[in-house]
Amino acid sequence: MQKLTSLTVTALCVAATIALGACSKQANSTTTEASASAEASVAAETSASPAATASGEASAGAGGMSPAPGPSVFTVAYTDLNGTFGSQQIQDLAKLGTFGDPSGTFNPTGTITRGDFARWLVNANNAIWANQPDRVIRPSQSTSSAFPDVPTSHPDFAYIQGMYDAGFSVGFPDKTFKPDDKLTHEQMIAIKESVDRGGVDKYYVTWWQSTMPNWKDKAQINTIFRGAIAEDSGLDRSVVSEWSLPTYVIGNVGRAFGAIAMFRPQQPVTRAEAAAVLWKIGPHSDHHGPGDAPRSAADSLAPPSPTPSP
Repeated sequence: MQKLTSLTVTALCVAATIALGACSKQANSTTTEASASAEASVAAETSASPAATASGEASAGAGGMSPAPGPSVFTVAYTDLNGTFGSQQIQDLAKLGTFGDPSGTFNPTGTITRGDFARWLVNANNAIWANQPDRVIRPSQSTSSAFPDVPTSHPDFAYIQGMYDAGFSVGFPDKTFKPDDKLTHEQMIAIKESVDRGGVDKYYVTWWQSTMPNWKDKAQINTIFRGAIAEDSGLDRSVVSEWSLPTYVIGNVGRAFGAIAMFRPQQPVTRAEAAAVLWKIGPHSDHHGPGDAPRSAADSLAPPSPTPSP
């Protein structure tokens, strides 16, 4: 199905530009908050300090085989995760350095800003796809910002600008990013879906009402996010019912919020909910080839497959 250009999404959704003055990674792919991939090396948060060696440092195995290098693995020492729903997902991501130094308190019920989420998303993506450079997002080293409200001095500038540079339009129609605003349910799913599947398909923008779950408050979802949220659930159903590929389910809404009757689109996201969404990341496309299944933090932490030594 044909992807939308930014101008098409605007005409259908809010009659306002979503392009934010940026070129998308391809003309037929768009999102209200964007999608793309870039060739780059893995970037961990500068505040993180390793407490364990990288998983790829194991010695050579039998038969002259040595493990392929994997992401760095950190020791987690959060003290406030007992009884927290999704604590294992939080710990998996913390081992990959997603949140910075994984000690002290995580504050799972606290809120998260849009800037926080951009930082976590880049870190999680780069650790989960560490061995596939075309799916890694490079934090920016630019001396200028694409967003007037994100100065280069902002602590999350490198991540926000890095997503933009990689082809993700992650801001609002007024060309701002609002990095210090609290992230909401609708914003989180729209950003994440667009990264997972490389854009929003026109079909889901047009038919959002019939492809979105029957939440009682779905009409309250902002028009610019409806297509992405409908695609998130619609494609998950399709990969099971039409293509018999259950391992391709990403399940963002269910993993973050569980079984729900109301989506509460403008409600702020908790830190635990954001971690649950980031635990699994799609291949930046909606293709269903052998290499296009989503990967999780647990996949990255699993023992690497051996590869022949040179």
